[in-house]
Amino acid sequence: MASVPLTATLEISAIEVLESISDGFLACDFDFRVLYVNVSAERQLARSREELIGKNVYEVYPELAACGGLDPSALREAARSTDPIELGYYSASARRWYRACVHPRSWGWALYFHDVTRRHLTEKALHESERQYHALIDSIDQGYCVIEMLFDERGAPVDFRYLEVNDAFETQTGLADVLGRKARELVPQIEPYWLENYGRVARTGEPARLEHYSSPLGRWFDVYAFCPDRPPSNRVALLFRDVTERHRTDDALRESEERFRVLVEAMAQAVWEADPAGHLQSYSASWRALTGQLSAQWRNEGWFDAVHPDDREATRRKWFDGIARRLPFELEYRIVAADGSVHWSNDHAAPLFAADGTVRKWVGMNVDITERRSAEEALREADRRKDEFLAILAHELRNPLAPLRTGIEIMRMGRIDPERIERVRAMMGRQVDHMVALVDDLMDVSRISGGRIVLDRHPVELAAVIRSALEASDPIIRQKRHEVSLTLPAEAVWVDGDRHRLTQAIGNLLTNAAKYMEPNGHIFVTLERREREAVVCVKDTGVGIPPAMLEKVFELFAQVDSAIDRRQGGLGIGLTIVRQLVELHGGHVEAHSEGPGRGSEFVVRLPLSAAALEELEAPRIPEAAVRSRRVLVVDDNADAAQAMGTMLELLGHEVNVAFGGEQALRLAERIHPEVILMDLGMPNMNGYVAARRVRQSDWGRDVLLVAVTGWGQQADRVASEQVGFDHHLVKPVELDAVQSLIAQLDSR
Repeated sequence: MASVPLTATLEISAIEVLESISDGFLACDFDFRVLYVNVSAERQLARSREELIGKNVYEVYPELAACGGLDPSALREAARSTDPIELGYYSASARRWYRACVHPRSWGWALYFHDVTRRHLTEKALHESERQYHALIDSIDQGYCVIEMLFDERGAPVDFRYLEVNDAFETQTGLADVLGRKARELVPQIEPYWLENYGRVARTGEPARLEHYSSPLGRWFDVYAFCPDRPPSNRVALLFRDVTERHRTDDALRESEERFRVLVEAMAQAVWEADPAGHLQSYSASWRALTGQLSAQWRNEGWFDAVHPDDREATRRKWFDGIARRLPFELEYRIVAADGSVHWSNDHAAPLFAADGTVRKWVGMNVDITERRSAEEALREADRRKDEFLAILAHELRNPLAPLRTGIEIMRMGRIDPERIERVRAMMGRQVDHMVALVDDLMDVSRISGGRIVLDRHPVELAAVIRSALEASDPIIRQKRHEVSLTLPAEAVWVDGDRHRLTQAIGNLLTNAAKYMEPNGHIFVTLERREREAVVCVKDTGVGIPPAMLEKVFELFAQVDSAIDRRQGGLGIGLTIVRQLVELHGGHVEAHSEGPGRGSEFVVRLPLSAAALEELEAPRIPEAAVRSRRVLVVDDNADAAQAMGTMLELLGHEVNVAFGGEQALRLAERIHPEVILMDLGMPNMNGYVAARRVRQSDWGRDVLLVAVTGWGQQADRVASEQVGFDHHLVKPVELDAVQSLIAQLDSR
């Protein structure tokens, strides 16, 4: 086909349009010869029209044949459908990227193209940047995500959607497959503060740093939230890290520090730091609490002012000697507290060294050792008193041994008249009695202190106890010609106690009063009932007690005046026994004195018996006569049985007497006694067997069964209780005790 110039077929206006467009334009016939080239094509291809018109385009640009879609076969195929072909290609000769569109026409091909090298390079750079961006965020060990905030109609944040996450996201959160999903779908219990903070970042564009605990995830997160776009934007980027382990470590550290602080505060009076020269730079608040010193007062060497004046110079010298040696050291000294009290302090000091071996600073603590020092002093005092007591004990035991040895030697001599022998025997008997009394006192102290004393408790009338104690103390009272004044209440005063031990306690007070008075002294004994307690006072006109000894006179080995104690004889442990016996009864004893030479007063306070308290609290009514009871007395000792029976008959009771267990059971079957007083150690049938038989009988189930025996150990009491005895009395039995037990039947 012959070539026809395009100018012959196109109107001038169309050519003007083609010449004005920015795209390059080529027109080719079906053989691919160039028919027309616009100005833009000349510029982009760097060829003139003269170089292109009439030339085969594949001859000028052979690389087009290698470009799919622009090769001749592809173009001819496209011509059949008349559909344009759009594609991009690279011109190696021009080193440029082009975007082309080829339109089949009736006369050939219309080719539009433009240079897209810059855009291509930009897209390539953007793609590379995105590749590097994703590589970067996937390489970091922190979690990263981009979220889309979701707001309600009021603008309040209600949820967010995950748009992008990095590889570390799942490791940091434990959440998987989150892209496109909402937070509330993944974590229904998400805390509101996450939404509120992320929403604020989205609205304001201001980044935020937050650290919170996610309860549903069980993790702590450190989060940096920022807007990747210009605000306002619904997109928020989150860079975060799971810091749970750090929090656990911090918590453990705080707990450890708190334990250390509590330990230091518990054991230390104060914790301090000093400079290398030993000048104090810091002190814990406990120092001010103790001494009242302000910072300006204790700083440097001012703390020495709180040291006791008697210890100050020695402490200062030892302090700086220790500093100079550069080794750990400790000091003990007294501190005068703000309230004037004196405390012993143990000061531990240790140097902290720098890398070059010089002392960087000193650290230490003051430990209050006042209690320890007091205990040590008390121990030393106890040792001193013990040694003195042992010396007195040796002296007191040797004193009766000397006349005993002499008496033995006299009796060996023979040819001694009977009268003289009797005097020697009486003297030896008195000395043996004295030694027995000494040993009894020692044994009492040992048994009471070891908790081996078992009280035989029953109702005791204190007036009778005081009279017995006076009777026991009468020899020494008479020997020293003392006068005794006894004041007793009109009504009986009852306590629950051991009559023998109470008599011993009151007797010791009376003996002490008599012993430590010059002859012709005066002892005042009073008994009162004051509210819910019985009060016994023993007052004398003797040597008196110094005020400092009033709290110590009851202590073991304590002596008011050792010289007086030795002169009067005895071990000086009577008051210790008194206090221990009174306390065993639930009471207490006090010592009073106006000083040496002005006499002493000892006051014993005992709780009233339960019956006495009931009487005290109940309305006062006239006392009724004692009700007569059927009583059976059982004892293989006929004298003892008959004496007890006679005494009960005089009290108005109906009494029968039996002298063995078998006889008692036969008699009881007939008379049905209300009370049985039975000995335990009887031949043929002892009291244990007889008591068991009584309880097995119909008539004996409710009888008041009382053991009356010389066996008074705890094991004996347990055994009697196991076979059915209600009470256990130890011989000799007080009438008041028996009458009190019988009276209990009225309350059954």
